[in-house]
Amino acid sequence: MSNPPASVPQHWDIFCQVIDNYGDIGTAWRLALQLQKEMGCHVRLWVDVLDALKMLVPATDVSAQCQTLQQIEVKQWTAAFVCPETLGEVVIEMFACELPQGYLQAMQSAAIAPIWVNLDYFSCESWVAGCHGLPSFHRSGLNKWFYFPGFSPIGGGLLREADLQQKRTDFWQSPQAISRWLEKNSLAPARANHFKVSLFAYENAALADLLTYLSQYPVEVYLPEGKLAHSLRQQAPFVNLQVGQSLDFGLLRVHLIAFLPQQEFDGLLRYCDLNFVRGEESLTRAIWAAKPFVWHIYPTEDQAHWPKLEAFLTEYDLPENIAEVTRDWNRQQLNQAHLEQLFNDLLATNSPCQSRVFALSEQRAAEPSLVKQLTSFIQTKKEC
Repeated sequence: MSNPPASVPQHWDIFCQVIDNYGDIGTAWRLALQLQKEMGCHVRLWVDVLDALKMLVPATDVSAQCQTLQQIEVKQWTAAFVCPETLGEVVIEMFACELPQGYLQAMQSAAIAPIWVNLDYFSCESWVAGCHGLPSFHRSGLNKWFYFPGFSPIGGGLLREADLQQKRTDFWQSPQAISRWLEKNSLAPARANHFKVSLFAYENAALADLLTYLSQYPVEVYLPEGKLAHSLRQQAPFVNLQVGQSLDFGLLRVHLIAFLPQQEFDGLLRYCDLNFVRGEESLTRAIWAAKPFVWHIYPTEDQAHWPKLEAFLTEYDLPENIAEVTRDWNRQQLNQAHLEQLFNDLLATNSPCQSRVFALSEQRAAEPSLVKQLTSFIQTKKEC
């Protein structure tokens, strides 16, 4: 742990309500870890569903009202909320969750009010530039600041550990490290010269068509238990496939694997040659894995996810063959020609697509991380 710069507040409260899936708590947990490890801050994480955190951090005690995990103080956020005697110097409201009334009242009464930030969803849409960093006058009389993760200069950066690139390189360059990771997670190694695909997505009606297409190639698919696994089990011959089992389908071999804790998921993305990911937290990790990826954005009833998806594809400038398959996957209707264009590239020696995606990852890694940008932002508000 490093000592925080004098200008960085040392005490932070992060509030997170688990709405669906694991993106909200996954982002909150990763933010807490990076604030603690890289800035030396004391972080208190309030979360309402400890079962969700346990999926990502297995050491979590779901019955504990208060516990310490990797030097993060984790507090169970219940309806019977009791406000702590000492408030954080910074209060992070994840994804517009509402602070407990008792905590809000304590903020109003404090001699020096905490700096209050709503850390919102990642987006590349043009309107973010006009909202990122703006204050909102709350009915309590306090100011709340809006902070949007995203690419510079219109967003507030992406969560990225300082040593992430080195860890990725060490993994790639060490067959022993890869073998240890596979063994630790009880995963069958891919056969020699087989293309590796990870599938982590929401339910998708196009899964059968994807597997049928892949069955003509020597491919290994690693599919974690979860929403897409339910789609898999609705189809022959995978109806009775259980976690830890593998099944051959033409030249394709499908491995149904356990849901991976957060620190192990990075290994899956680094190990595979193509990654299907979902939501926002996993998208960020796919970017840092520097492998070609297809993003399944969280679908909304009003179709608002489509402009958000297109804004990302444009801003990140993914190769068009990946972009087309990404659109098809989100429509849940795959196009044979688009798949062929993508896999002809990916299966080629010195794939131009792979080279381009790696370069894009390195380009974004040259930008300040979210934690660095957020703490700099907080410093400006502290000095006001």
